[in-house]
Amino acid sequence: MMPLTLATQGKYRIVAMRGGMKFKARLNELGIFENDIIEVLTTAPAPVFIKKGDTKVGIGIGMANKIFVEPLN
Repeated sequence: MMPLTLATQGKYRIVAMRGGMKFKARLNELGIFENDIIEVLTTAPAPVFIKKGDTKVGIGIGMANKIFVEPLN
């Protein structure tokens, strides 16, 4: 398990979102939930861009540090 900021391009499962209620609510509004499968398109230090289904989302470094993922084999 690693923070999203350390992920390289590829597919991952979100295993934890370690933030407050507003943090989790914001991600849920964007359609991002724990156990989702995402694809990392671009990595830190710029905003991390991910894709879930047909939706692409840019996530700032602060938020990306609180999202923990594991690579899919």
